[in-house]
Amino acid sequence: MWVAKLRLKHDDCVIGTRCKRFNVTSIGVPFNTYTSGNFQYFSHFETLQGKQEDINKFVDNLKEDLSIENLEVQGNSLFFLVKVPSEKTIPTTHYDPRIFFLKPVFVDNKGYEHWEIGTWKKEILNEFIMNLQKEPYELKILKIQDEKLTDIYFPQVMPFLTKQQKKALEIAVENGYYNYPRKAELKDLAKIAGISLSTFREHLRRAEKRIMPDLIRNVRDEE
Repeated sequence: MWVAKLRLKHDDCVIGTRCKRFNVTSIGVPFNTYTSGNFQYFSHFETLQGKQEDINKFVDNLKEDLSIENLEVQGNSLFFLVKVPSEKTIPTTHYDPRIFFLKPVFVDNKGYEHWEIGTWKKEILNEFIMNLQKEPYELKILKIQDEKLTDIYFPQVMPFLTKQQKKALEIAVENGYYNYPRKAELKDLAKIAGISLSTFREHLRRAEKRIMPDLIRNVRDEE
């Protein structure tokens, strides 16, 4: 399978511009696109990460954007439509249904989108990238190669975590709790979170209990 890793940035991105402005990051799952009248509609599902006050500012600012419709907010996760005039192009305008995302799109706090996409024919990737290069985007090709597919993301509804559970899990991952050898102990993570060891342990264990069944179901045996 032909796989490409891309990094791109465009000044009219409703997510990227706000990630940079409010110093947050986002992980998004691409959904469908459709046209109605003189407009294109792009579905977004995004989960924001960062300081809660910055995330709140991001969401408040997004609510003021007239191109955003049907915005639903659940914790730090957002679902909405972006309404774009048909004559205007954005990166997903050039999206070919023969291409699929291997991983969610990650948007960093500098406003850069990180894409990992795949397809069976190299010329399909090349055409897609050439169309992007014709636009006024900042685009960098990090990789294009034919490789065995070993890692693919299947979008699904994730288990609901409370803010405390999600925060505990984020702190654990960011500080190497799941690394080998382990880089931090629970007492260290509790101190970072500013709560007692017993409370932090409870939040983390409940988060693990909610997500582990889905993770196990999606783990594939190494060939």
